[in-house]
Order: sequence, then structure tokens, then C-alpha cells
Amino acid sequence: MKFDVILACGGMGERCCLGYNKLLLNAGGTTLLEKTINCFCHNDISKIIVAYNANDKATVESIVRGRDNIILCEGGASRSQSISNALKCVEEDCDFVIIHDGARCFLPKECLEKGMQNAIAYGNSVLYVNSVDSLRILDADRSQPIARSKIVRVQTPQIFKKDEIVKAYALADGNDFSDDATLYEEYIQKPIHLTYGSEENIKVTTPSDCKNLNSGLLIGNGWDTHRLDFGRKLILGGVQIPHDKGLVAHSDGDVLIHAITDAILSAMHERDIGVLFPDSDDRYKDISSVKLLQEVLNLAKSKKLAVKSVSAVIMAQKPKLSPHIPAIQSNLANIMGTEENCVSISATTTEKLGMAGREEGISVSSVAVLRQL
Repeated sequence: MKFDVILACGGMGERCCLGYNKLLLNAGGTTLLEKTINCFCHNDISKIIVAYNANDKATVESIVRGRDNIILCEGGASRSQSISNALKCVEEDCDFVIIHDGARCFLPKECLEKGMQNAIAYGNSVLYVNSVDSLRILDADRSQPIARSKIVRVQTPQIFKKDEIVKAYALADGNDFSDDATLYEEYIQKPIHLTYGSEENIKVTTPSDCKNLNSGLLIGNGWDTHRLDFGRKLILGGVQIPHDKGLVAHSDGDVLIHAITDAILSAMHERDIGVLFPDSDDRYKDISSVKLLQEVLNLAKSKKLAVKSVSAVIMAQKPKLSPHIPAIQSNLANIMGTEENCVSISATTTEKLGMAGREEGISVSSVAVLRQL
């Protein structure tokens, strides 16, 4: 069976109070729209049609550039009009149409799979979850209880045979409906098959939803190694360490800051320090690695991210580093704008084994945790 997807992305997201379309909100380095699109990586899905708001055309085009399976379609004044417009872009040989809210970016793969299977078995499929709250209906100044066992909350995706949903929207002739299942029922006169969804499949709607999206943490790993040689200063974490050898590099060779910088870049899903500051560029010749770290911290800030904590292990046979660890931690905390107890640096020998054990070089492994600002 062949499925096409329609993503309803034509709204303004005004209830989120962002001042811009919530689908363009950056959540951990990726927009909501990208996250939603990525939910539909499936062998049986041919095309993804994004019904976008005309005001966001340029941004949406930049987001989907290079993805050949995505078709852009300008949305309408209402959700129903946006879906109606998008249905004109559905492929002729498509069997089923999956209609999904652009702001439901946490759709579990098993829910999508189950919904597609049930659509084939029953002709349509609509995700739902049970109500966990007690419910009452308001009537003027009075209210009456409703048995919540008889109430479900409808989600998307909602999946229909292509010919039937196209016919339903044609018969609707511009009438607006809150969801596609209601419109389908009204004009096709067939029962809706409900498929149990997931509480994870939330629709980002309110300011608190946006805040919760950005409450997560990003984790990255970094590793670096530099050769030791005479005639060089040994600098670790921006602190000069007394030793007869120093680290050889295009920059000042601060292997600790290099590993930490790579870990921060990794958490942001950015390329590594060698790509950002190549050794073929004379601007970085003998540069302090602190300056490179500060540039990366500014990049993180532009993404509304900051360092929450950093941990690193220095692997060196000599010199003995434990007396210098407090100064290194303090300096790094000051550079990154964190508390000292959020910077954990340790040192170990390799029992004279390998490159570090032969005192030929120093390696550092690092982990960085970033938080949303």
C-alpha cells in the first residue's frame, strides 16, 4: 500500500504567544516542523505534503531544502481549507492519506505503524487516548458530570482512503471542521475506527508546552590528542602547567579545552573543532584555545543554549596534574559561566602503556551537558 502524508502547518500558533509560528520553534537544535517531518520515515510513505502559512514560505523552504520527498503547498484561512489545498497535491496512485498536525512532533513510531495497519484493515484509522480527568459539561451557570469512560481525546494522525477523503472534502465545499474524522463522518457516512495512540503524542499548543519542550538537556562527547615536545608551553584548561614539554598544535595545543569544545559542539549537533577552526587557517596560528571555546559558547548562546556541566578525564603519564586540577576547574567554570561544582576534571596515567604512557602525548575525553536558556 502507498501512503501520502499531509502536515497541517498553516496556522500562526497564536496561543503559544511566541510572536512567530510555533512550528519554527527551535527545540534542542531542531525546529518542531523538522521533528514532525522526521516522524514519517517509513518505507510505505511516498510523499510528505506540508501545508504551510504563506508568511513562513521562505523559512519552510530552507528547512525542507534537499528533501525530495517533500511537497510544499500554501495553506488556507482555516485548517480545513489547508487540508483541501494539500489534497490536490496527493499522488494519483496513492492508496491512503495520513493527515497529521504539524505541531505533534513526538508521534511514536509504533502508533504510526498501528494506525497504518488499521487503516488498511478497516478503511480508516484515527488515533485517540482515554481521558484521565473527571469531566463536566457546562450549561449556562450550571454543570453536569459526564462519564469519562465514554469520552476519548482524539489525536492525529487520522488516516483515510485517498478517494474517500478527497470526496469528503469536495462535498464539504469549504465548510470548516475541527478535525478530518468529523468531516469524513459527515460526508462519507462511514464509522470511524479508533486506534489507541499515546500520551507522548502531544500537540504543542500553549506557552507551557513550549517551555516544557525546551526543558530537556543535550549531551555531547569530545576527544582530543596532542603530541608532546620540547620548546612548547603545556597549557591545560587555559592554565599553564610547569613541565619540560608542551603540546604541539596549530593553536596553543590546549588538548583539554579542545576536547571540551568538541563535546559542546557535539551536544549542539555541530561539526567538530577541526572543521570550525581548521589548521590551514593562519587566523588560528598559536591562538589561545580559550578564544576558540568562547566562540563556540557564543554559538551556543545564539541557539539559546548554555553549558550546564562538563566532565573530562586527562590521560597523561607526566606531569602530575592533581595539584593543578582546582585551578583548571575554576578557570574553566569562569570561562563557561558555570558554578565550579559543575566542572569535573580528573587525571589518570596509563600505567606507562601506549602513547600517553611513553610520555609522547596527552589525550582527553570529555562530556558536556547543555541546557536551554
